[in-house]
Amino acid sequence: MRFRFTLDGASYSKNKDAFKVILKRHGLGFRGSRDTFVWSSRSESVTATFERDEDRDVTVRADLLWQSRKKTPLLNEIKEWVWSVGGHGGEEDDTAPDPASGEAVDRELAIWDAVHRPDAERLRREGRPEAWIDRDVKDWKRKRVEKKRELAAGFRPS
Repeated sequence: MRFRFTLDGASYSKNKDAFKVILKRHGLGFRGSRDTFVWSSRSESVTATFERDEDRDVTVRADLLWQSRKKTPLLNEIKEWVWSVGGHGGEEDDTAPDPASGEAVDRELAIWDAVHRPDAERLRREGRPEAWIDRDVKDWKRKRVEKKRELAAGFRPS
């Protein structure tokens, strides 16, 4: 079971301490990295992804994904917190897409990849630092997962 919540970046930033207190109160520990934010326990987890404006050094949007086998008191508290700070969201539809829509998603993703995938070899030949190339590839992979999720949601049967 999965619930996805979306918040405005400014709202999340102002209220993130309260969010972290909720996670701690329910026994979730941070298991993420600098790029991936995951809090988890034996029975549930919360994954956060952030859209940032690096030039202004602000968070534009925060997406929270709660996962567990069954609804828990933590879910209820997260829902209450999200709605109190102006966010929205709800349960994700776990229905499996039909094979035709899977092919359509793959075709759209191939086009997206052709435009957005960084050409690491070309960048190396042009003298771009390896750390920058790694960052570009990592950003592309993250955005690709988001794009695939977005496309799959668009092709889901109603």
